[in-house]
Amino acid sequence: MKNINKASAFASAARPFYEEHAIGDDLKIVLEDEAKHLIGARRRSTEEAFEGGERLDRVALLLPEGTVEKWAVECCGYTSRHIRTIRAVSRNLNAYKQILVDLAIGPTVLGKLSAATPEQVEQAIGFAGMHGRLRVQDVTAIIAGSKSDVDENPERDPYDLGGLDGLKAIIAIKVRDGMKSFIGHLEEIRTHVKDVLPKNNIVKKDLAEKTHLTARLAHRELESLVQFVQPHPNDKNTMSSTALPTKSGWEKISRLLYKMGSATYWPDKAELRIWLETEVLPLLDWAAPEKAGPTMPDAKAAALAVPVAETVMVEAPKGSKSEVASVPSLEESLTSMAAAFGMVATVDLSMPEKKGEESIPTLTEALAKTEKRVQRPAFLAKAKPTSPPSATA
Repeated sequence: MKNINKASAFASAARPFYEEHAIGDDLKIVLEDEAKHLIGARRRSTEEAFEGGERLDRVALLLPEGTVEKWAVECCGYTSRHIRTIRAVSRNLNAYKQILVDLAIGPTVLGKLSAATPEQVEQAIGFAGMHGRLRVQDVTAIIAGSKSDVDENPERDPYDLGGLDGLKAIIAIKVRDGMKSFIGHLEEIRTHVKDVLPKNNIVKKDLAEKTHLTARLAHRELESLVQFVQPHPNDKNTMSSTALPTKSGWEKISRLLYKMGSATYWPDKAELRIWLETEVLPLLDWAAPEKAGPTMPDAKAAALAVPVAETVMVEAPKGSKSEVASVPSLEESLTSMAAAFGMVATVDLSMPEKKGEESIPTLTEALAKTEKRVQRPAFLAKAKPTSPPSATA
């Protein structure tokens, strides 16, 4: 009732605006309906913050050019600054919308983040993923730190920074580049597998030569990303990695990569094609989805996954025995994986264009030259989260 009264009051106050710009009765009804939604919006959720900007952009198309700000001030009671901020959130952060919604970043923080560069937004997302929250002062520090690095001390190496600032900088590199490198190696393996499947005769030795070193590397990368180090339970003098939850999706990926690391563990030639089609590809597609793919009806896994509004269903691979129909997005999968250990991991999945040094090298290329920094591999666009297919070790 309070919002209705507000809307009526603002509608009366906006009458001079409608008369000045010759707004017809039909359009006026539409605009007043939009105004009611904007007045009723309380900006309590991340999604509502984006919706407010999107709504204002739609209204801007109905009004004479350059008048939407004046309309929102007179019809909705917004300030000019607030209008510019919520429109900037919708325009500048749209590519990161799903990740920011999943992280539940507050509207005030989004307003501050809307003025950041894409690199700064990525860094802020990584920070939020590692710390479980993102505050206005965190965004301010990230933006100020970026400007300081570029303008005042461009040669400053994060590996030479001490204290928490240095540690956070290195963690940000790990989140951003480590995950992208891991996914890039999964994509490399998948490409080789897909290349041989159309052939009548799959040469096991040739495929193993192309993939086994990459699989070993990806296995170690996954271990480095998600497993902690602890004293061995039977020998306190030996350090070992913690184990992933048994039969979880990422534990299956870990076992698959270990198995692919040596052709000795591969099935015989007669069963090779079935293994590649029903186990290898579905698991790789689950971990690094190209567009969509599987759901694991597992209560425990579902509890760890980030809630989503819907699931995108796709046809399972031909001949597949997996009970799957959809696949989670990459950031959802990595978030779910890390949540099992009490932490959150986030990565920007917008697909960049490969340009020169930014393309991901093959393992052979990586071994042939020394790189100072981890290459930024291409990675996948968003898809809706689901769960992994079943697989045998």
